[in-house]
Amino acid sequence: MAGKRKNLGEILMNHKIITQAQLDTALADQRTAPRPLGQILIQRGYLTEKLLLQALAAQKGVGAWHIDQDPADPAAVAKIDPLVCRDNYFLPVGIKGQVLVVAMKDPDDIQAIDLLRNLSGMRIEPVMADEVKLAKAIKKLAAVAEIETSQKGAKDVLVQQALDTYGGTVDSLTKIEKAELDQVDTRPVVGLCNQIVLESISNGASDIHIEPMDERIDVRLRIDGQLVDMMKIPAKLGPMLTTRLKIMSGIDIVESRVPQDGRITAEMNGREVDLRVSVLPSYHGPRIVMRILDQSGNLRNLNQLGFYPSNLELFRKLIDRPYGFFIVTGPTGSGKTTTLYSAINELRTGRNNIMTCEDPVEYLLDGVNQSQVNERVGLTFGIQLRAILRQDPDVVLVGEIRDHETAETALRASMTGHMVLSTLHTNDAPSAIPRLLDMDVNPFLLSTSLVGVLSQRLLRVLCPACKAQGKPTESESEFMRTVFGREDVDSLFHAVGCPECFETGYKGRIGVHEIMPVTPQISKMIAELRPIETIREEASFYGYRTIQEDACWRVLNGDTSLEEARRQISFNTVIREDAGDTSFLRAA
Repeated sequence: MAGKRKNLGEILMNHKIITQAQLDTALADQRTAPRPLGQILIQRGYLTEKLLLQALAAQKGVGAWHIDQDPADPAAVAKIDPLVCRDNYFLPVGIKGQVLVVAMKDPDDIQAIDLLRNLSGMRIEPVMADEVKLAKAIKKLAAVAEIETSQKGAKDVLVQQALDTYGGTVDSLTKIEKAELDQVDTRPVVGLCNQIVLESISNGASDIHIEPMDERIDVRLRIDGQLVDMMKIPAKLGPMLTTRLKIMSGIDIVESRVPQDGRITAEMNGREVDLRVSVLPSYHGPRIVMRILDQSGNLRNLNQLGFYPSNLELFRKLIDRPYGFFIVTGPTGSGKTTTLYSAINELRTGRNNIMTCEDPVEYLLDGVNQSQVNERVGLTFGIQLRAILRQDPDVVLVGEIRDHETAETALRASMTGHMVLSTLHTNDAPSAIPRLLDMDVNPFLLSTSLVGVLSQRLLRVLCPACKAQGKPTESESEFMRTVFGREDVDSLFHAVGCPECFETGYKGRIGVHEIMPVTPQISKMIAELRPIETIREEASFYGYRTIQEDACWRVLNGDTSLEEARRQISFNTVIREDAGDTSFLRAA
């Protein structure tokens, strides 16, 4: 069992640094005017600052470090980002084999020691330094780091400044930063973080994955819905990279045991880019995923979303109604929000009031009143939607229908003269009906409010620089014959791969859709809780074509490959010749 820690007076007396009379006098002064005992002893001339530091260090059971006489070793300083030192009030001062010696105000700060151990990958020996002199040394070091960072044009991830500094190209930035990483210095980690974000945005990535492995860190980008390798980083840089990204995104750098979320705002070519950061503890270290939201990006119009002409005409008719409830369905990442933004962009006339409640706001639209859900303070979709309805809207966009409250409010809003657009997670358009009914929505309310449902997926487009046309394989021919009844397919396009498309064979994505209009007959079927297959069959008489048929048209048109269509869409039904008009497929 550890012994009781001695007080300062006992330590000084035991080492015969002061006498009992001097201690008694100092204690009497302290009772009259309370202040630290060491300060009183120095003021009375009984003790020097150097001896006081040694005594205080002995009281804590650590060594003393005199920064003014023994400056910090640059190799030790290089182990930890100076800005991290400033924020946590410590300073690496020496290296002893695999031990990093760190001067601290409080050597008992276990959290700071754990942070140092994680960042450096070394064992930590805390030593005590004079508080004033330590603060001065840290402040000077941090100031130099900030100046050098500013000179490199790296104000966090203000990407345009970095481009200007490094010649305005991604390649030049990449070469400079990779060269500097060979130096014994942590500061290039700032540039490395900027490089990762810059290249990701420039390459049109939607997500950045930073994945720690045993001896390396893999950085991968999600481009066109698929992950591609960007770079591999030595594992020893992992702690510094994680700390830097946490600082940039406002995440607690000391906490490493629980998942964390943060946000980074960057600028590139004068436009704002938002990055939502998720940190998840894993076996080899924190795994980081950054979702890129280019709020000022160019918004596509409806003509650019890949609609088959008849589907586009039907979609426009349904959203152009003065009131009603229209839903876009599909899995995460299928472009639902982009489609709805394009829709309200087309509905925007300058003479109507368009309002949104979203989580998060992904695009900024001039003339549209946008607001964001904040569930941490109780601002849910349902609560915010009710508030929006008191703002005299004409068109309302609800980011997602998640619960009964939001669904019920949206449906009632559509019945009182508002056009309400929203999203839902279902596999196809007709399945939106049982999904809403599962939320305890009144069937009659749903049948009188719902005007239509759009379901969509995003298929990768074959790279125009390398796609190849050739005879279908035996399995492809069999598939086209059994699923679509096509005996006359003598050629299909296939993915090849080239530097233009990261050797994937695809570049960009395009939507495939199915739209189910809710006619009076279908409305009646919903109220009567008729089976989905019955509703699906009825809808086919009013322009409803399955998403499988739409994907087939894209394959026959040479926009994508059959392999890609089968990867994204479930083809589990044999389509009969009398299942509906498939002339548009035969004409492709």
